[in-house]
Amino acid sequence: MKFRTRILTALLVTCGATAASAQDTNAAGTALGANLLVETAQDVGRNKIEITGAQNIPEPELRSAEAEEIRDIIEKGVTTARADDLAFYIGSYYRKKGFAQVDVSYEIRGGKVVIKIKEGPRSTLHKLNFTGNHVVDDKTLYDYMIGATPERLAREPAKFPYTTAEISAGVDRVRGLYLSKGYLNVTIDASKVRLSRDGAQAEVTVAITEGPAYTVGEITFTGETIFPREKLVGALGEATNGPFAPGIATTMQRNLQSFYKAHGYYQAEVIATGDATPSPHGGRVPIAFHVAPKGLFRFGKVTVRNETPVKPRLHANFLPKRFAPLRGQVYDPAKLDETYREMLSTGLFDSLRISLEPQPNNDLDIDLTATEAKAKEVGFTLGYGSYEGASAGIRLADRDLFGHGRPLTFSADYSQRGLKGELLYVDPWFLDSRFALRTRIYSEARDEDGYSKNAIGARTDLTRKLMPHLELGVFGEIANRKVTANGISEDLLGPLQYTIAVVGLTQNSDFRNDPINPGRGFVFNTSLDVSTVQGGESFMRGLGRFSYYLPIGKTMLAFGARGGYISTNAENVPIDSRFFNGGSNTVRSFAERQLGPTNHGHPVGGNVYTVFNIEYTVPITTALSGAVFVDAGSVTNDHLPESGDMRYGVGLGIRYKLPIGPIRLDFGLNPDRRPNESIGAINFSFGFAF
Repeated sequence: MKFRTRILTALLVTCGATAASAQDTNAAGTALGANLLVETAQDVGRNKIEITGAQNIPEPELRSAEAEEIRDIIEKGVTTARADDLAFYIGSYYRKKGFAQVDVSYEIRGGKVVIKIKEGPRSTLHKLNFTGNHVVDDKTLYDYMIGATPERLAREPAKFPYTTAEISAGVDRVRGLYLSKGYLNVTIDASKVRLSRDGAQAEVTVAITEGPAYTVGEITFTGETIFPREKLVGALGEATNGPFAPGIATTMQRNLQSFYKAHGYYQAEVIATGDATPSPHGGRVPIAFHVAPKGLFRFGKVTVRNETPVKPRLHANFLPKRFAPLRGQVYDPAKLDETYREMLSTGLFDSLRISLEPQPNNDLDIDLTATEAKAKEVGFTLGYGSYEGASAGIRLADRDLFGHGRPLTFSADYSQRGLKGELLYVDPWFLDSRFALRTRIYSEARDEDGYSKNAIGARTDLTRKLMPHLELGVFGEIANRKVTANGISEDLLGPLQYTIAVVGLTQNSDFRNDPINPGRGFVFNTSLDVSTVQGGESFMRGLGRFSYYLPIGKTMLAFGARGGYISTNAENVPIDSRFFNGGSNTVRSFAERQLGPTNHGHPVGGNVYTVFNIEYTVPITTALSGAVFVDAGSVTNDHLPESGDMRYGVGLGIRYKLPIGPIRLDFGLNPDRRPNESIGAINFSFGFAF
C-alpha cells in the first residue's frame, strides 16, 4: 500500500509540473493533485481499518478524533496491541460524549482491523443529589461539580452528558473546596448512580462526610528572627486565624523566606512545622517557624558577558555603569528589578539575563549575559486625525549612538496641515548621573485655522526622578517664528515675526498603572515658564492637569481637570503661545480649537483656559469598549471681553485598545448651541483623551 501511495504521489508531482507550464491550468492541476492525495489517504485507511456500528457519532468524526492511532496502524502495520489501543480510545471518546454503556471490541481479519461498536443509550445528567453537606450549600456544590446551576441543568440537559470521568473530576473540585476551608478529613462518594429505564438519564447522589474543621493555631517564631513579631506575621501573607488548608504552612514558609531575602538576607532559611495529624477531631493547628538569616548581603561588583554574534557596538562599560549605583547597597530585589527593566526598555538588547553570585564576604556579585538588538531602524507611519487630516511620516533612528547606548532619532511628518521635521537626542543618564536629558531641534511649516506659521527652534529638558512616581525638571527653548494672517485680523495675531526664548520648571506625579492605557490611579502635572519676545516684553505661563482613573468592576470611571493662565506685560501674547480649547482631548462637542473667542469665524485663543472631563467606559470585547462622557471648558481672552463663558459637551464614543494606545471615535453634542455653531462634533484621534 505504501508503494501504491508513492506511485500516485510521483504521478501527481509530474501532473503538477506539466500543469505549471500553462498559467491558466495551474490552479486546476494543484486542486486535482490535492484531491487525489486526500482520496488516496482515505482509501488506505478504509482498506486497513473498518468501523461498524457507529450510529450517533459519524464515522469521519471518530477517525478524526483518533487520527494518531489510525495513522500508527497505516504506517506501522496491524498488530493486536495497536488494534486494542484504537478500540480503547474510541470507547473513551464515546464515554466522553455520554455513552456510558458503550462496548467497543475489535477483530483482525488478515491485514485489516474491524472495530465493532455497540453504542447503547446516550446518558445525560438529570439531577445531582447532595447529602451530608452543612458547610457548603447545594447551589455552590452544583457549580463545583458541573459548572452550572440546577436551573441550567434542567433547561439544557443535552449540554451535560453523564460520564464517570466528569463526575470524578467534579468530586475532586468539591474535595478541593472543602480542603481549602480546613475540612482535612472530608470524604466524598459519588458512586450511587440511578439510570432511567432506557438509560438516557442519570441521577447521581453525592454523599459528603465533612468531618471536623481545622484552623490555624498559634504562630511561633524561633531562631534569629531580627524583625519584630508584627512584621513577621504580616510577611506570612495568609490569614493567621483562618482555615488550616493543605499547603498553608508551606506557603507561609515561602512568603517569610522571600521577606528575609527582600531585606538583604539572600541566603536566609526558614523551616515551617505544622501538622494536623495528631488532632483527628479538628481544632487549632499550631505552626512554628525557625529562622536562620545567615548574614546581610550587599550588592557587589558587576561583570558582563556580551554574546552578540557579530561585533558588539555597545561599550563594555555601559552595563556596569548602569548597575554601579547599586554597589554597596543592601540587597533589594525590587531595586535590582527596577534597573533591569530600565535596561530592557531601552530596546538595546534582544536578551538580558541576570545571575547573582554570593561571595564569602557577603557581597552579591551581579553577572549579566547580554545579546544586543539591532541598533538602527527605519519606520513609516500613516494616520488620520480630525484636525490634522491624513498624515504620513518617516522615522530614522539609531538606538546606540557611537556605542554609548543613547538614541538619536530623525522624523519627518506630513499632514494636510503642513510639514514638520525633528532631530531628537535622548540621554537617560546625562553625564552618567540620574538626570535625563532630552534635546530636540525642529522645523515646521503649518496652516493653522486662520493663520499660517513657519518656525525653527530647539528645546532641551533636564529631568530627575526623585521618587518612583515623582519627576521634576527644567527646560529651555528658543525659536524663530513667522506668522501670516489667513483669515484672522493681523492685530489679533500678536507679533508676526519674532524670536522667543522660554525657560521653565515641570513637575510630574504619575501613579497610573499604565501611562498608555491607564486602568487605575492618577496623574498630576504642573509647569511654570517665563517667555521673552525679541529679548524685551515677557510673559509667564502656568499649567496644571489632574486625571483620576477609578475601576468599577470591569468598567472604569475617569475624571480630569486642566487649566492654564498667562500673566503678561506684553501688549499681545503671540498666538502660538495662547491657549485653545475644543477637540478630541478637551471639550468634544466642539471641533479642534473651536471653543472660545473667534475673529471672522477663526479661533484666536486666550490667556486663561479650563477643561473638565468625566468619562465612563464599558468593555464590549477584550479590545473594544464604549464610552459616555461629559465635558466642560472655557477660554478667556483679555482683549475680547465677551469671552470666558463655560461651554459643555455630552456624548458617546468607541475605543479600540492597542499596545501603543487606544484609537478613539467620539461624538459630542453641544447642549447650549449658539448662532453659527454646529450641533456637535465628531472627533477621531489616537491616545487617551485626558
